[in-house]
Amino acid sequence: MQSFKTWFEQEEFVEFVNNSMNQQPVAKAKPWSAKKDEILHMWQQMRPDAPIIMTPMAPSMPGAGHSSYGEDGVRITGSYNFIAGVLGKLKSLMSYENPGMKLRLVFRAVDSNKVSRPDRQAYVFYVNLQPRSKGRPGRKMGQ
Repeated sequence: MQSFKTWFEQEEFVEFVNNSMNQQPVAKAKPWSAKKDEILHMWQQMRPDAPIIMTPMAPSMPGAGHSSYGEDGVRITGSYNFIAGVLGKLKSLMSYENPGMKLRLVFRAVDSNKVSRPDRQAYVFYVNLQPRSKGRPGRKMGQ
C-alpha cells in the first residue's frame, strides 16, 4: 500500500478529486405521498370501529439515541382542548400498557417562540409503545 504522500505526488489525488466533482449526483426517488382526494377517499372507506394495532418500537442500539420517527405512534399538536378531544377518541391505546409493554407518553407545552399563533398556548402530545426493561431490582411496576 502506498503512502498518501506518494499517491498525492503522483497526482492521483487531483484526478480523484476531479472525478469526484464531475460525477452527476444520483437522483433520489421521492417518497410516496397521497393526494388530498386519495386521502379523503381512504378515510371515508375506513370503519370507525376498526381496532388500533400498535407495534412496539424497535430496541435502541447500545450507545445510540432512539428516534421514534417511523415507529407506530401518534403525535398531536395544538390547543389543550383539541388534544384532549382527540385523546378521548384514542382511549383504546391505554390497553397496551401492561407488565411487558409500556406506553411512552409525552405531553408538554410548546415554546412560544416556536408556535405560529402567539395568541394562545400550544401543546404537543406523543404516544409510542416500548417493551419494558427489567428495571432496578425491588422496584414496583409503574414507578
